[in-house]
Amino acid sequence: MRHFSFSTLAFLSLTLFSVSPALASEWVVNQQGEKRSDVTTYVRDTESSPIKQFRGVVETEHSMFSAMSVINDISLCQQWVYNCQDARYHYAEDDEKLLWMMFDGVWPASDRDLVMESSFTQEDVNGPVTVQSIGRPDAAPKQPDYVRIPMLNNSFYIEPLADGWTRITFTTQVDPGGLVPAWIANIVATDAPIRTLEGLQKMMDKEPFKHYSKENLPTKLIEKHHLRFSTLGS
Repeated sequence: MRHFSFSTLAFLSLTLFSVSPALASEWVVNQQGEKRSDVTTYVRDTESSPIKQFRGVVETEHSMFSAMSVINDISLCQQWVYNCQDARYHYAEDDEKLLWMMFDGVWPASDRDLVMESSFTQEDVNGPVTVQSIGRPDAAPKQPDYVRIPMLNNSFYIEPLADGWTRITFTTQVDPGGLVPAWIANIVATDAPIRTLEGLQKMMDKEPFKHYSKENLPTKLIEKHHLRFSTLGS
């Protein structure tokens, strides 16, 4: 097990309880980005858990298609999901296709793993896309050297802007499971959204993702998730 500060755990970017607005406090700015392409982070308390909910927001010159394509490709997780050891597909007993991820732990805690289902949803043609991930901790056998992350409700809200830029809002809350005190888990709120979104931005700068646009759509991805864009005649 490699030793890293708690704020660098990859699972921090992929685990939270769902919290309704009525049960949560107001978002508080944790770190304000200096320019448009910088990540601004927020935290807020919840009544259902001692673990804070956190959020990161960033705007990028790349298209929403670039962001969706990176998130959809699990072979890239080790390159942008911070501290990710491995990511693979797992087929449940009913042949449901799930994502199984492994992460480096923080000394003296053990490494963690996470099983989840993910979906891409879109309400309007050409509109924003939400990538929602829900934990399924009992859907795969537990591993002897990993602590299973018990809960997940993680989202990327990918929104096209009028000037051609894209706003990405990443919202999550971590419950790492095992014997990790809440006050330690909350340390991630200072760093997690920045690490996650900066990693995503770096991947979007690479081939072929940086070239995706309304004129060069990732057609297979759009059809796979039943998304609707007028340039495809939807």
